[in-house]
Amino acid sequence: MSAEEDPMDQDQDQFVTCSVCFNTFDEHEHQPKTLSCHHTYCAMCIQNISQNKRPFLCPECRKVVKGITTDFKTMKLMEFFRKNKLTRKPSPPKNTCKYHDAQPLFFYCSTCTVPVCHNCTVLDHNRANGHEIVDINIAKDQHIQVLKTKVSQAQCIIKENQNHIRIIDTEVCGLTIAKDETINDINKAFNSLVALVNSKRKHLTTQALAVFEEKNRALKRQKSEAQGRVERIGEAQKSIGKIIKKVNTEEIFHNDITDICQELDKHSDIPYLNLGNNFLQFDLENGKTEMETAITNLGGITCEASLPSGVHIEPERAIASLQTSVKVQVSSGKGELLPHYPISLQIVHLYEADEQEEDDETDHQSSPLTVHTTACDDQGSYTFQYRPQISGVHLCQVMFFDQPIAQQHIIVESNSPIMKFGEEGRSPGKFIHPFWVCAGSEHLYVSDGTGRVQVIDHNQRYIEHFMIKGTKNQPAAAAGIAYSHEKKELICAKVVKAPEDGSHICNTIQRYTAEGKFISEFSNDKMKKAFLIALTSMGDIMVTDFQTDEYKVLIFSISGELLKHIPFNEEVVVFPGQDTDLIITLHESKAVHVCSLSGELKHIIGKDGFWSIKQPHLACMDNANRVLVKDRENDNMVIKVFTYEGIFLSCIESSDDKLNSPRGMAVSMDGHVLVADAGNSCIKKYKYV
Repeated sequence: MSAEEDPMDQDQDQFVTCSVCFNTFDEHEHQPKTLSCHHTYCAMCIQNISQNKRPFLCPECRKVVKGITTDFKTMKLMEFFRKNKLTRKPSPPKNTCKYHDAQPLFFYCSTCTVPVCHNCTVLDHNRANGHEIVDINIAKDQHIQVLKTKVSQAQCIIKENQNHIRIIDTEVCGLTIAKDETINDINKAFNSLVALVNSKRKHLTTQALAVFEEKNRALKRQKSEAQGRVERIGEAQKSIGKIIKKVNTEEIFHNDITDICQELDKHSDIPYLNLGNNFLQFDLENGKTEMETAITNLGGITCEASLPSGVHIEPERAIASLQTSVKVQVSSGKGELLPHYPISLQIVHLYEADEQEEDDETDHQSSPLTVHTTACDDQGSYTFQYRPQISGVHLCQVMFFDQPIAQQHIIVESNSPIMKFGEEGRSPGKFIHPFWVCAGSEHLYVSDGTGRVQVIDHNQRYIEHFMIKGTKNQPAAAAGIAYSHEKKELICAKVVKAPEDGSHICNTIQRYTAEGKFISEFSNDKMKKAFLIALTSMGDIMVTDFQTDEYKVLIFSISGELLKHIPFNEEVVVFPGQDTDLIITLHESKAVHVCSLSGELKHIIGKDGFWSIKQPHLACMDNANRVLVKDRENDNMVIKVFTYEGIFLSCIESSDDKLNSPRGMAVSMDGHVLVADAGNSCIKKYKYV
């Protein structure tokens, strides 16, 4: 028996030991499991880490775990090591007693806590002298158990400290956000005060200019008056001077001289010069002290409220297209609940880019969806309602003043059918390649390749069926069907096979009662392959004709009169929009247009963005004017939902029950979309609002 394991065994341990609990892998609770990031742990540790919730993060690389598989390579390696250990010759013991040469350390003295040899148990560590001797392997197992306990304690301490670190990190993040918000508030407040001061400065400047103008005008007026007097007195002075020089007695006593002297006497009294008070000054002392005091006492920085350091995120089950909610509880670092804080939520869909390498698991983001609080109680619990647009991993970020302070990944499930009915067959309630489905006032109507139109109630129970009227030698089927709620009639596009070459001919429109009784039919030479029909808001029949090189839309009155002929240069499918608008799916252009009846383009649906239109096949509009488009995404048929203006709302991917060659699509009266899934010979019903 060796006192220490073979070095080869120690090397082997690193391959067959869980790096979290240090237990050796086995085929039971410690079975090796590999995460999507290629790190391996035992099944029990993964269960403890994930707490049976998805998604969770790898404890080593902190990436989102997107899958878990059993590590069969490690299990084979364990089996190899096990067999190798049985057949390999044991190595001679290397640790020997330093007091008794060549004696292996097969024992352990618990009293002295040292390994000992057989001679030591007789001489220096005798049981008779109070020494407790046990087998070295037993002592080793006991010590390993103690060390494992210490490791578990260390893990708990590390976990608690990591939790403290997360709280501190959140506190620092919140502190930084609060600092930025505080500085913004300070700048806003003082910018407002600066604007007020500038307004006062402008007012005083205007006032000073007004006083200056008034005083300046008064002074100019006095100056002008004085200049006038100087002019007149100067002229009188010159006239008298000339007379004096002549020394003529008669002229000296002439009347003109008398008048000049009187004029001079009139201005002999110099008027009082009233300059007034013209010393213009700014009196800063008026209110200065009060303003200085107000500015000195203005504002202050406080730290009386706690930051949201503890954030608990609890998402409800999320399904694409359907409204769900996330509850967030916010608390301080001391555990105090914090209600009515500026908390919001931002949810971002993460996706893996097609071009990235297999081992590159970098998360790529779509446009964020910001969700504001819809409810908050006094216990610090915030409820956020939102509608996920698509399935997959979403990043849910809790925002404090619009800055993230915590996050958690949410798995949004694909929108699968809430109900489906039918299977392949010719008996009632079964279908052979269902073409079309439409919703009537009380029933659903499904046409298929047998020539039947089956009537189904809204609980998906078969009621009856009727056959499309053809001839004995030329049976017919309904390629497209539409229901008139006003007349309670069913309009069908009749399709037959040409006897010459077996091609499909569809140039006749038939009318039936809601119970399946034939009313009338009409044909038109312009119809060749009129496979799809719909009813306009005016009750007219809109026909999409798929004749190659003659793609067109024809609009007929209910009696069969051709009202409008709209040609197209590529394959299209046209359905009525709001009022007289047309919703047009263009197959080659890979676009959905909303046009007026005259053909003027109003706007394009799903033009830009991650979930833009790729390969549209069909479109329809529900009662809330949402547009549903059957499109191809990553080789899968999906239904995309848009606003009438073209903004993407959500996607029905049906990942768990994929659509296979879907044909007709209709919106039911109770707000569901029905799809004729021809490849699966059934009708699928989806909830999307």
